[in-house]
Amino acid sequence: MNTVFRQESAEPGRNYIPERAIGTGLHMSKGFKHKGCPAQRPCGTRWRAAVTLAALLCLSAPAAAQDSSSSSAADVSRESGSFVLIVKSGNLPQYDAPVAAFIENSPAPVRQIELLPEAQEASRMLQEFIDKAPPHGVFALGAPAAQLSHKLMPDTPTVFAMVLNWQRFGLTGGPVAGVSAEVPIAARLTRFKLMLPRIKRIGVIYSHATPLRRIETARRAATALGIDLVEEAVVYADEVPGAYRRIRTEIDALWMTPDSIVVSIENFNYLAQRTLHDRIAFLAFSENFVRAGALLSISADHASAGSQAAVLLEKMLADPTLRPEVQDPMGSSLAVNQAVAAAIDMPLDNNTVSMADVIIKTVGGKR
Repeated sequence: MNTVFRQESAEPGRNYIPERAIGTGLHMSKGFKHKGCPAQRPCGTRWRAAVTLAALLCLSAPAAAQDSSSSSAADVSRESGSFVLIVKSGNLPQYDAPVAAFIENSPAPVRQIELLPEAQEASRMLQEFIDKAPPHGVFALGAPAAQLSHKLMPDTPTVFAMVLNWQRFGLTGGPVAGVSAEVPIAARLTRFKLMLPRIKRIGVIYSHATPLRRIETARRAATALGIDLVEEAVVYADEVPGAYRRIRTEIDALWMTPDSIVVSIENFNYLAQRTLHDRIAFLAFSENFVRAGALLSISADHASAGSQAAVLLEKMLADPTLRPEVQDPMGSSLAVNQAVAAAIDMPLDNNTVSMADVIIKTVGGKR
């Protein structure tokens, strides 16, 4: 059985990212100007950043059809038997494919809940649900859902997916595991090099929101591939344009990583326009950015993540002592923008294009 419990406010919160606001796939934070490390930020700010990062994975991905019946909390409380609860960080279309795949492979009947955008309301909503019908296991989509599920149900086997930079959200300790939202760095750089063999120098702009170990991993992977990694660190979002200007004459490509301070709608628009003008390959982490002006992206396949999460949760339910590691995604998706390639004089040959899962022939919706 697949039951959905949805509670919606009359007017979404200011920081909520509703489906209708996504448009071309760019609805991002305007940057955070908080000094110190991410752990020192107010809880509300970290929650909003998590919601923003969840939405970054969305955008142009097609929504999978799903037949679901709605029910109230009272209806749910009357149903008996063990079940798996799918907790979603809002009603965003990028969750449809992994949810459908998870349901198809779920080890138990499934019910769903969509969290409200504000942290306090989301906590109240989920607590009310689990008080009436505690789940046997949890599949959490997006950082807000994963973080809150683990907090309120620390002893319930929980698997998360579509959480960018999952290490930042305390998703350790107890029966919690997940499927990473990102293709491993070495694999991404290898595919970048395969797609664009001319690339020798890749620029990357990052802040303290990107763990140092990720940068170190990127350095090692780049060196192994004969690529020079040209780095610029920033503290605030409005420093990104200046950081790009400092390195633009030194690079063949710019690699945008999911850094919650660097990635804002203003910064993306600026970088997309400048790299196009400077004929620099703009490499992204999600298909939506390719549709909006990046050259290509390599991202985790969302449907595969749902299937992978179901298998992982089944193992955890069968053995309560099992504490598996967070897994790399088994599937990936390559999106390329042929219009951007032509504009920067970096045409992609037929063999290269044939490797793409998604081929886009417009720049920001314009031919």
